[in-house]
Amino acid sequence: MKMLIASSVLLILSTCSVFAQEALRPAALKPGAADRTLSPLVNRNDWVNPENLAPMPQCIAQQDTTLWLSVMTQCVWRQCTRHFGFICTHHQWLIQLSCLSTSFSPDVVKEYLPYCDKSVLAKAQLFQWIHTIAGRTWLVDVGDTVELQSLSPASLSQGYAAVDVTSKAPTCLTDSSSAESSESFQHAMASCGFTADTQHTGNAARPWEYSEALQSLIALDYETVGFDLTQHIIAHGDYFDKHCFCKAFSIDPTAEPCPNPGLAMTRERLWMIATCGNTSLPRNWTDGLQTTAFDYIPTEDWRWPTCVDDMPKKVLRLPDRCTTNACELDSDGYCTIKRAVDRACFCRDITYKTCQGSCQVFETRIGYVNWLNDLCGGVEGWHGLPKHWRQLADLTTLDMIPWSWRVKSLKDLDAIPVRDPKLVASAKACASTDSKLASLALISVSALLVIFFIPQTGMRLSTRNHVRLLYPTSWLSKGLAITTLYLFANWMNAALVRSTPGYEDVPTIRLMLLWCSIPRPSWVVVLLVAVQSFKATGFSTIASCLFAETILQTLSAFHILATISYGREHNFYGRGMARLETSLSAQFMYTGALLWIIVMVVTLVLLLCSRPITTSAGYPGPKSQANHMTQNIVEGLVTPFNERWLCLEDRLVLYWINKSWDLEEELLLKREEQAYTTYGTLPVKSTDNRFIIKGLVRLYLIMVISMILLWIAQCFFLAGFMSLSTEEYCPPNLGALTLIWIISTFGVAIIS
Repeated sequence: MKMLIASSVLLILSTCSVFAQEALRPAALKPGAADRTLSPLVNRNDWVNPENLAPMPQCIAQQDTTLWLSVMTQCVWRQCTRHFGFICTHHQWLIQLSCLSTSFSPDVVKEYLPYCDKSVLAKAQLFQWIHTIAGRTWLVDVGDTVELQSLSPASLSQGYAAVDVTSKAPTCLTDSSSAESSESFQHAMASCGFTADTQHTGNAARPWEYSEALQSLIALDYETVGFDLTQHIIAHGDYFDKHCFCKAFSIDPTAEPCPNPGLAMTRERLWMIATCGNTSLPRNWTDGLQTTAFDYIPTEDWRWPTCVDDMPKKVLRLPDRCTTNACELDSDGYCTIKRAVDRACFCRDITYKTCQGSCQVFETRIGYVNWLNDLCGGVEGWHGLPKHWRQLADLTTLDMIPWSWRVKSLKDLDAIPVRDPKLVASAKACASTDSKLASLALISVSALLVIFFIPQTGMRLSTRNHVRLLYPTSWLSKGLAITTLYLFANWMNAALVRSTPGYEDVPTIRLMLLWCSIPRPSWVVVLLVAVQSFKATGFSTIASCLFAETILQTLSAFHILATISYGREHNFYGRGMARLETSLSAQFMYTGALLWIIVMVVTLVLLLCSRPITTSAGYPGPKSQANHMTQNIVEGLVTPFNERWLCLEDRLVLYWINKSWDLEEELLLKREEQAYTTYGTLPVKSTDNRFIIKGLVRLYLIMVISMILLWIAQCFFLAGFMSLSTEEYCPPNLGALTLIWIISTFGVAIIS
């Protein structure tokens, strides 16, 4: 009998064990090879232990679960899970799957779907739970889960972002509620949140439990929505669906949660733009933003112009006074708070005239103007640059002129008496460039008429006369008189200019020195005298003209050397005058000044050497093949020049001797002076005169060629200056000034 009872107990226990294993098997998800087809929970005898059911979905747990738990509770019964014979030894609260399938009807799911339908991932998680428990392939309506069968990252239409970006949103935004649904920001964020993979929140081993005290099924755990539903992997962390959030949360463009304007409003708008786009913001959402895109400059990006040393202290203190917090956009478009300078605050207290000194000087001025325009040009209501600021930002006419004074009226026209229309006209009108160049040409042409005033008679040169010429008393006074006449003419012109109303501040000495550089064709006088008989009066004319020209060229060096120095200082001569490529007149002016100094240096060298360039015989022997080739090239250039130069000297010496010597007169003079060179019945001409004349010829050729080249250089210099300074070099009474110079030219001819 005992054996029979034991066998019965073992049979009952084994049967209960099999029942428990089959009934308590958890829900399973069986994806197919090509898609993710869900299969219902496999069970036996239709009963399952509640703790073996799938945990509650996240979107259900975040709502009022009263209805959900009541539906599940009505399917829970107390069942006997162990028997001893016909006696039940253990009872347990079990849930019937068929009851759950019937209880979770579309009407029940419909109550929770609006919340769960916000996020595609949350909806997919709910669908898995319903399919596992109820075996249904839809939620509310047939076909409403088609898009959930094959999820991918593209299923999140606007993508996703990490939840920690909420730290970049201002408090006034995170504490606000949606304008349409009144759903709080935090609740909307939670309803759209998901994790990198599905995680349990609570007791993962016992997600459900029946409470006898409450007589209800309670949830001890729920599963978070995981990105792994898309069959892809992302970095571990918490995320939210942007499309879900933007559909759940919106702001009222007419009553934004953050005060306007200010940094909080800027952070709010930038956060909404980066998350949802600009559809929920007002059209003028960019107005009043405190961003480093333009209105605010990060302190580390602040730059001063090169003339910062000449800026007032009040300007240098402006960046510190105008520094505040502003938003710099990160790679995702969210706000990163940085210290920055308020552009409008800074520009409000600075204009072009605020900074003087080097900020107003040429090269540094260009950088200063461009800096001001880049900094404040786009600031609304700022007009700190003059109307012609584009000209100031480039090389101007005044920048190309190497001195600051101008021959132009600097006073207001209102200061000129209206009763004298001529004075008003002289102040308003300025001679054209053509008129200035024409007056310059007229002065030069007038010098050609001096040929009619050159003396045609005079004593011939003898040896005694040649020696007498070594003393300057015969031509020094004439040279000084010519120089005085030219300077007096320049002084009269300067006085005429200063006597005109509005021109009283023109510097007289500077103006006289500038007019000393007027090209004087004195070489014409020297050349015309040389082709006549070489007589004492002719030599006196040449010497006086050369002496006067030397003095005037020395005086003109003041402005010409200033031009060269200014050009070197500002790199006008570099790269083929590239900086002056926009002004041909300036190129002529600076080329003429450079040519003048070159001619002067070469002339002084030749006069000191007092001989032509030597041939290659004086060169040291070659040290290499390259030196030998260079020496051959130099010889090939110098030797023909020396030959032609010596030939020209000999021809001019013979010409002067043949024109100046009379044999019979020479014989008489030699008898009187007893200057015989040989003994015999016929006297022979002394060669002393030939050597003296040859030395004079050499000096004559050097001076004439130098005068011609200097005249060309001065033509370039002064013509370029007049053409360049059409607006700035405006002498009144140009006709009277030209007449004075022409009269002085004829006076020079008479003195000569």
